[in-house]
Amino acid sequence: MSTILDVEKESGVSKSTISRFLHGRSVNEENRIKIEEAIKKLNYKMNPIASGLKSSKTFSVGALLPDITDSFFPPIIKEFERCMSENGYNVILSDYGNNPDKERKQLEVLSDKKLDGFVIATSNTISEHIQQCLDDNLPIILLDRLLPDLECDSITVDNFNATYNAISECIKMGHTNFGAVYGHYFTDVERLRGFQKAIKDNGLKADPEKIIKVHLADDSPEEAFAKLLDMKDAPSLIFCSNIYMGIGALKVRLQRNLNIPEDVSVLVFDDIATFPNHDYISYIKPEFANISQPLTEIGKYAAELLLERIKNPDRKYEAVNIELKTRFNMTGSIAKLNNP
Repeated sequence: MSTILDVEKESGVSKSTISRFLHGRSVNEENRIKIEEAIKKLNYKMNPIASGLKSSKTFSVGALLPDITDSFFPPIIKEFERCMSENGYNVILSDYGNNPDKERKQLEVLSDKKLDGFVIATSNTISEHIQQCLDDNLPIILLDRLLPDLECDSITVDNFNATYNAISECIKMGHTNFGAVYGHYFTDVERLRGFQKAIKDNGLKADPEKIIKVHLADDSPEEAFAKLLDMKDAPSLIFCSNIYMGIGALKVRLQRNLNIPEDVSVLVFDDIATFPNHDYISYIKPEFANISQPLTEIGKYAAELLLERIKNPDRKYEAVNIELKTRFNMTGSIAKLNNP
């Protein structure tokens, strides 16, 4: 197995400069090229344990996820792990099964192992376990879900504005009678706010009975969607706040052989067909109009921000929220009700 001394000999660059490069610090362009060529030729792999003994770092980070089989997270974590690996870090995945108590316990256990930082998609409504880590100068990046009153770095998307703009477009197409099926996480609440604000700003009123909250552990998105369809004054358009609500709508569509958009128009926050193992949905026409999230970019920015925090442990900084842009994909699932 090649060592850093082999890289030094092959590249002609000093060991200290190679070490700076391996730990993500800047080196001049000429040396960078020499080092990269030597690493590639020698197939050199940095030993994170040996490096950690010298630097008080383990060169390992944790990723706490509610469910690793959840279609939302694999593209994010795949890109996060790729970026961290390129910088010499191992990623330890931890699945806490959507159990808030288990999430807190796993963070405590992993932080005791002196990992260098974490990304967390939290299922909690309280933040003491995360605040304790921050107080101990342990970098943490929240993925997708924020917690009230917690000053912590985070990567999200433009949940409020994206929904506001999409619903406003649907109103321009003549829709005035809206329904919504939404979840209980931070993201769902932000999307619902955008939904309600768009309706209000366009001089309309949202019917509270047509806005149904779904807790996935206890409730069925299919039942909520079907309930809206069966109302006497059924909505002309139903907004689904995430992929799970969208899949529920798709199941009811197939079960009832609904004609979309003649029977009902559907808008989903998430492009279901782009999620792992869901590409077959693109063959069901028309696809639901959707707001697609840049999942790979979420992982990339999470890694970059975490690396910055790890490499500058003594720097004082304010927590930042990186809000990424989504894309609204209009399809034939939205009826044009204002046509002559």
